[in-house]
Amino acid sequence: MRLLRSFADRQWSEQLPIGVFLISHPDGPVLFDTGESPLCNTSGYLPVWSPTKKLSQVTIEPKDGVVEQLRSHGVEPKDLQAIVISHLHGDHAGGLKDLTAEAPNVPVYVSRQHWEAYGKHPLYASIQGCTPQHWPKDFSPKLLDFTDHAVGPWKESSKITSDGKIIAVATPGHVPGHSSLVVYGDNSDGTVTTYFLTGDATYGIDVLDKEEPDGINSDPMTALRSLGLIKEFARQTDLVVLPSHDCDTPRLLRDRVPYKPTPAHTESK
Repeated sequence: MRLLRSFADRQWSEQLPIGVFLISHPDGPVLFDTGESPLCNTSGYLPVWSPTKKLSQVTIEPKDGVVEQLRSHGVEPKDLQAIVISHLHGDHAGGLKDLTAEAPNVPVYVSRQHWEAYGKHPLYASIQGCTPQHWPKDFSPKLLDFTDHAVGPWKESSKITSDGKIIAVATPGHVPGHSSLVVYGDNSDGTVTTYFLTGDATYGIDVLDKEEPDGINSDPMTALRSLGLIKEFARQTDLVVLPSHDCDTPRLLRDRVPYKPTPAHTESK
């Protein structure tokens, strides 16, 4: 019924932001996701049968493109240390082509599981809401295998930066091989804030707290397990959770608001 409601009601949510995260680091900034392409509403950009057209509407202008957004913050694409893609849906990877044209030598990271599911099967990826026809030519990302040390409740991770300040963890469910980021941010007073960038592991703090998988994924039980891991991590440490589509994310980031999860769901027999 979740999926049916998504197709039947194009007003299934209020207007939501598309979050892209620029992370400062001594070796160069790291970008998490690239947002949607400003061309996404132009004729012919999406095939007429595209599920994206049926499930959502995007309001975007040329100035909202990721290259323009980076430059508005004084960052040239070629100065990025790395680009990490949570998953290849158009609203998270739509800026890849423009970015790699400006910065062909910057590595792009995608999880191996996600690439095996979508990257190697472009028609299937299109049906699932990706735009492989607009990926960079001969796109061949670096693949994350999650063979590094445990992080919180995750038994494995993948370091993005050599100092371990930015780490990817597996949060599948929304799509196979979805990735989220753990960021250890150094504050001016010598303290460290731990941030969790969810991508689409959850759309917002409210549905995370209620442990509700999103409406369009085809594997809600796996998504539910990922939600449980995020909540368990927040129980273990003060954690600022930053969903990509939550209108409150800018405030949570600015004020470094820790997420305090409600108790995990239990079942009575």
